Amino acid sequence: MPKQSKNAGSRPTTTGDGKGGNRQQARERARLEAAKLQRKRRLTQGAVVAAVAVVAIGIVVIAVVLGTSGRAERVPTASTNVTIGDSSVPFSIDGSAVQVGQNDAKVTMDLWVDYSCPHCQEFEADSNDVITERVASGVLKVRYHNIQIVTAYGEQAGSAAACVATSAPEQWWAFNAALYANHSTETDGYRGPELADFAAQQGITDEETLGCIRDERYTTWISDNTTAAGEAGVTGTPTLFFNGEQAETVSGAALGAKIDELASAG
Repeated sequence: MPKQSKNAGSRPTTTGDGKGGNRQQARERARLEAAKLQRKRRLTQGAVVAAVAVVAIGIVVIAVVLGTSGRAERVPTASTNVTIGDSSVPFSIDGSAVQVGQNDAKVTMDLWVDYSCPHCQEFEADSNDVITERVASGVLKVRYHNIQIVTAYGEQAGSAAACVATSAPEQWWAFNAALYANHSTETDGYRGPELADFAAQQGITDEETLGCIRDERYTTWISDNTTAAGEAGVTGTPTLFFNGEQAETVSGAALGAKIDELASAG
């Protein structure tokens, strides 16, 4: 009896002509490749989203920082002593006011004014000597609130005055008076560059101060002061407050008499 082959009890795997197995392998390779591409696509999309988020956050941070620092730069600051008459008196910026005079002065006058206001120009011309004398003697402390309600000169000159108050406070008193004397229909259109030239003519040569004036750095401060004026009940300029109480607007000798009366009563 012939011997059986060792493979007689098993059946070899067949694929007919072999094409079916190739197709199955091709489909499997395609499926794996598709899955690989899908994973790669998801990773790429995630990276893009993350990058956009980082950029967006960076933009927000930059905007906040620039906005904050820019805003801070437009608020003038000063705290020193200046010479008024023959006396050294404290000089500072407090809120919306440039403040000049002894802290223990018996009379505090809040003066809301506009460099473009003709009545303020008249008030300054009539009252400068009276105010200078009372501040120098220690009787009066003046808080100048510069606002703008007439023409753009009020805002532009107010910004220029704030620059001087910040960087050249010793020259502020004279420059304040000069800005009123300088106002006319011809100077109503002055902007930073013209006011910087005017300041130079008044003997202000410090480049930091002149650059500040050219840049119109504190115009926003003046507009903020104008808003504060409305909140304080100011409806026109000049408006006077004595020791926190609104009073009739008087000037010249009448103003000096009013200050002396309040000082005696105090």
